[in-house]
Amino acid sequence: MHSLAVFLAVGLLHWSAIVEAQSTARWCTTSGPESNKCVAMRNKFAAKGLQPGIVCVVGKSVQECMRLIQDNGADLITLDGGDVYVAGKDYNMVPIMEEVYEQGKRGYYAVAVVKKSNTAINISNLRGKRSCHTGIRKTAGWNVPIGFLLENNYITPEDCQQDIKAAGQFFSASCVPGVLSDAYNPSGDNPRNLCQACKSPQCERNSNEAYYNYAGAFRCLAEDAGDVAFIKPQTVLDNTDNKNQDTWAINLASNDFELLCPDGSRKPVSEAASCNLALVPPHAVMTAKTKTANAISTYQNLLTNAQEIFGADTNTEGFLMFDSYAWSDSDLIFKDSTIRLDKITNKNYAQFLGDSYVGTIQGINKCPSNTLRWCVISDQELDKCRAMSAAFKVKGLTPEISCFREMDHDGCMKSIYDDEADVVTLDGGDIFQAGTRYQLRPVLAEYYQEQSDASYWAVAVVKSSSSFTINDLKGKKSCHTGIMKSSGWVVPIGHLIDRGDISVEGCDVAVAVGNFFSASCVPGAQSPAYDLTNSNPDNLCQLCTGTNDNKCVRNANEPYYGYDGAFRCLVEGAGDVAFVKHTTVSSTLGSSMEFPWASSSTKNDFQLLCRDGGRGAVDDWQTCNLAKIASHALVTSSKKTTTQRSQIADLLLNAQKHFGHDTNNQGFRMFDSSGYAANGNAGSDLLFKDATIYLADVGARDEYDEYLSPEYVKDLHAINCDSTNDAAYLHPSITILLLLVAILKAI
Repeated sequence: MHSLAVFLAVGLLHWSAIVEAQSTARWCTTSGPESNKCVAMRNKFAAKGLQPGIVCVVGKSVQECMRLIQDNGADLITLDGGDVYVAGKDYNMVPIMEEVYEQGKRGYYAVAVVKKSNTAINISNLRGKRSCHTGIRKTAGWNVPIGFLLENNYITPEDCQQDIKAAGQFFSASCVPGVLSDAYNPSGDNPRNLCQACKSPQCERNSNEAYYNYAGAFRCLAEDAGDVAFIKPQTVLDNTDNKNQDTWAINLASNDFELLCPDGSRKPVSEAASCNLALVPPHAVMTAKTKTANAISTYQNLLTNAQEIFGADTNTEGFLMFDSYAWSDSDLIFKDSTIRLDKITNKNYAQFLGDSYVGTIQGINKCPSNTLRWCVISDQELDKCRAMSAAFKVKGLTPEISCFREMDHDGCMKSIYDDEADVVTLDGGDIFQAGTRYQLRPVLAEYYQEQSDASYWAVAVVKSSSSFTINDLKGKKSCHTGIMKSSGWVVPIGHLIDRGDISVEGCDVAVAVGNFFSASCVPGAQSPAYDLTNSNPDNLCQLCTGTNDNKCVRNANEPYYGYDGAFRCLVEGAGDVAFVKHTTVSSTLGSSMEFPWASSSTKNDFQLLCRDGGRGAVDDWQTCNLAKIASHALVTSSKKTTTQRSQIADLLLNAQKHFGHDTNNQGFRMFDSSGYAANGNAGSDLLFKDATIYLADVGARDEYDEYLSPEYVKDLHAINCDSTNDAAYLHPSITILLLLVAILKAI
């Protein structure tokens, strides 16, 4: 019997390897020409019997491709350095192959070039000078130099992620093609002096602007429109010493230009290796970090074998991997200057990019020094955060506040863990994730009533005209504040699981909930942070009403997000039951001006579902609720010292003396979000819950499990099925191994 078990084990493992080795390689493309080249690549690879077979997946953008790869909707994409950083940091991706260019060079150097005759200029005195850039958000022309100047404190930002405004204040005049376009200036407030040095008033990010791209930025310097040009060294060599016969370049000599070095010195253009702002890494083929070593090896072998046949531009097979001329475009799938792909072994995105390049990227996002960096997740929160910063500054409160934008609370947790932000306010479910995954700790608790503990009640609200009870929820339509939020998900779903109403198989709670309710709005249910295996059912987002990419997102861009949003879902008839907190109905109906969708409703139109199967009035929450849970709390990194945590607490405790009352006449109210509208609604619960009366120090309850209570943590572990230990997100090959263990035990 033992030999049979071994045979089964070896056989199943071999079968698993074969399945994985023969699986397709889904390449994500972002344009029509790139998709067409991908189809040609697929056909040519297949004709040569290369495995796995290529499948071409179309994404609307590079970011959508990243999401698809993280969500297991695609496998591969080639990205430049800036996108490698985003893919690795925010989308859990890893580089597996890197492009190698002419003469075996790995990437290129981003440099600052000046005229040799301008002897007074160096890297430390660029303030007030005129600058020439290849284009806004281009690597060598913007991201690296501006990131370098920010990271090294030559440029001082007024707020986080405000590199454009900071650069406009730093340089006296510039040519930054595209900086005033709608795509890069949606608010219309980018500094106009960043286009002042351009040839064309339109300052376009294309060849209509004579100073666009590498040669254009160098021409800007050569024609004395600027004092410094941010380009690559090869640009100088390609446009001097009679290599460029255009009128502007015909008399230029390479030795008439020099590089500005980070140490304040200057060197000839030929010495870029020791005088540069950063080594810009080559483009890299990336895949999901969750892929097994065998899957990654399969992709690497496919590309290695393919380039032996199709890699040389002189091959006669009818397909050139590193040439895009046939599709009337350039740099499709791979850069056209690529001569080969090399394997990358056991490197994460930061190791691949290198410290100097990562530093420039972090510089672009840099916040003002010595500020408390508050993480926000929507435009509304950003507006309120900046208003709070200004109000605190008027009162002389320190440290000053700066505002760091992320897409959702999971992004905020990551940013605090990575020391890009300092604080964010979270509910109980998020505090659990913050503590277990990112080692964050609570500092201050919100209090909603004059009471001895920081807590509130989770309730289930229904329309009085309905007749069902807590015992009859199967098949109903449900409205939730957000996935993994306390009163909107953890408590009600945990309660229904505990009752036996929802049956969970294989630790897949989301699937079980999708099978239980006929339709729901659970904001965030299909976001990468909460759907790691891309298996959460579509009906969890069916009732949500956000438009395009905002549908079912876990922030205020989804109209049915949060307490007021979940209640609105019920009021407007989308759902049959809303899981919210005990004050939601009263506070919303009491402010019809702020919530016009609730203007025709009264408290009598709604009831609460009680745990015992009865119903209660909306004000009977003390006796008719699902659970009493810990209030929201301000959290920060566990790496903060006791002194730093005290400074954070003191700032907010002092601030609420001035701005904590909704009737204060200071012009800013910490616990009122009504002045920050979006989606046709007044803002609600921005930065803090609007129901907050005051903040208080958490005291000894400064660890997530102590703050939430052992009982609540137990419920969270149950509803997560210990997902923080990755038990809920096993790769199929691990599942096979578990099956083998079961077989062995049975034998």
